[in-house]
Amino acid sequence: MWKALARTAAFLTYFFITLEMLFMVTPFALYYYSAYAPLLSAPSNFSAAAWLPAFFLLHLSREIIPSIGGLVFLVGLVGFLVSAVQIYYAKFRRRGVVKSGFYARVRHPQYSFLALAGLGLLMVWPRFILLIIYVHMLWFYYLLARSEEERMQSRYGDLYVAATLNVPMFLPGAPGRWLARMLFCWVRNRRLRLFTIYCVSLVAAIGGAFALRQLSLHLITHLNSTGGVAAISFLPDGIRDLGALVQLAKADPAVQDRLNKADGRILVQATEGKPSVVHVMIDAGMMGAQAKNLSLAEKGVKLVFLQRKDQFLDKGPFEAGVRWQPAFIVEVEGQRVSRLIDLNQASFPGNPLMPIF
Repeated sequence: MWKALARTAAFLTYFFITLEMLFMVTPFALYYYSAYAPLLSAPSNFSAAAWLPAFFLLHLSREIIPSIGGLVFLVGLVGFLVSAVQIYYAKFRRRGVVKSGFYARVRHPQYSFLALAGLGLLMVWPRFILLIIYVHMLWFYYLLARSEEERMQSRYGDLYVAATLNVPMFLPGAPGRWLARMLFCWVRNRRLRLFTIYCVSLVAAIGGAFALRQLSLHLITHLNSTGGVAAISFLPDGIRDLGALVQLAKADPAVQDRLNKADGRILVQATEGKPSVVHVMIDAGMMGAQAKNLSLAEKGVKLVFLQRKDQFLDKGPFEAGVRWQPAFIVEVEGQRVSRLIDLNQASFPGNPLMPIF
């Protein structure tokens, strides 16, 4: 039973993370979001759960974190494949317990590398809800590893015990076991101790993610709502003053006309170059081909005006769970608005909760 549950948990983790990233840039995005977005946006109907689909790490404003995440995923995948080759080669040659390579350092390197790969994917697509799935995946790996060890002891007896006696379970040095003994030795019952650690790990992961979200926001230039318009900058430091850019755009008659007609509050994302705008549009649910065909200059400052779409207007513009959708794009050239592009709202099927930084 544990084996089936663990495999299901791992499959769901990688499935939900990779499926959204892959489909959002293909012509199938329309069909994908029509089915997936309602599930993703369901928590947004409840104030207490609206934060679940939100992002907790820098995504749009800093490419370095997704890039590092991709590298971590690749390392985890390669490590998993090497570990798998080790163990299946030993099975093919009937060598019994594997004691060399990665297995000389940890007892379950395949699960360690799968966990590393999952962490990489989480860095690329860091939603709270995926973090919760990831934590559960780690726990199912633990339960599966325990089940496998029991079977190995039944099969190989003292030979397996001797081979793994001084080999930690998942990480060299066994930091998890050390922390568990230091913090939870007062819980005598083993099952109760595991449940306590599980609850603490889940709360710590979510709390840490909220702290990372606040830190991420602190690292980015942003302006809280003034006159119903908030703003955040993805521009390289020192290029343009964010407040001056917003005021310049608001002074344009066409922009002011759209702001007057807007139903609700506005968030402005200031960015540099067309590729960055395309990234924003795709993350908001627009199909990749359509986003790339927007009539924008390749270079120059762009302001993406987003309209508030959630029902919890008491929340601040940058709080987790606030839902935004692009309304129009403004190109700035020097001290004037050079172009304004209205966006078809039907281009954002399902309106997934998009990252705002």
